[in-house]
Amino acid sequence: MSNVLRGIFTAVLSVSMAWMMQAGVDASAAPGPMCRATTGAQRGALVELYTSEGCSSCPPADRWFAGVAATADPLKLSLLAFHVDYWDSIGWPDRFGNGAFSERQHDRVANAGSSAVYTPQVMLGQRVGLPWGSLGALSALRATNAQTSPLALDLNATPTTDGLDVVLKALPTAAGALPTGSLYLALYENGLSTQVKAGENSGVLLHHERVVRQLLGPYPLSGTQWSRAVHVAKPGSARADHLGLTAFVQSAKGDTLQALSLPLGACAR
Repeated sequence: MSNVLRGIFTAVLSVSMAWMMQAGVDASAAPGPMCRATTGAQRGALVELYTSEGCSSCPPADRWFAGVAATADPLKLSLLAFHVDYWDSIGWPDRFGNGAFSERQHDRVANAGSSAVYTPQVMLGQRVGLPWGSLGALSALRATNAQTSPLALDLNATPTTDGLDVVLKALPTAAGALPTGSLYLALYENGLSTQVKAGENSGVLLHHERVVRQLLGPYPLSGTQWSRAVHVAKPGSARADHLGLTAFVQSAKGDTLQALSLPLGACAR
């Protein structure tokens, strides 16, 4: 795997428990630690995989996607798996499938000037048909990271009893206003598996990484600085240390202007 996809997680981690202990505060009654990730002027890449448990050609792409995710630097490369629902009617309803993700896939394709909607479909910015598993895909990721971004993102997350309190900030990296675009926040889950019992993948044990469980937004950007506080509910069955957040900004045509991810294992309650 290319060194571009490797790296050490350098997001800032601020653990509030330390000062509470020094101050004599009962840490058991305090909120969980806060996690923070920030970008600089370098552009973070976002890979989107549109997949389904009912699609027989999807498992190889799922495995490739998981392999890339395993070594990805979250400040340089974010990966999100959107499970669509239009395969559900042929025998196996995907429990992660979401009609909103199917709609997003169609919109992304149309905004890029194409009409080809299929699974597995891998997207990188306006490239809505990235040849996954190829050297061309790695070259495209390198090219994205080599670019500067017109904005920087700041992502703060504080665990609560039922999820996360998140503060998002966006600032231009040069003088002037923020670029035109919309910010999204995704909650993803790792380490998922399904024993498929019907449909095209009947009898297959599928494994999934970076599965989008919630997608918040779009939040239009404006002005010379932007911030928003949101609450993200935790899926009832999810392990907190298997969750993560991805913030990204896309233009109307689908160009990803900035992206970063924050794995939540270090600040899970």
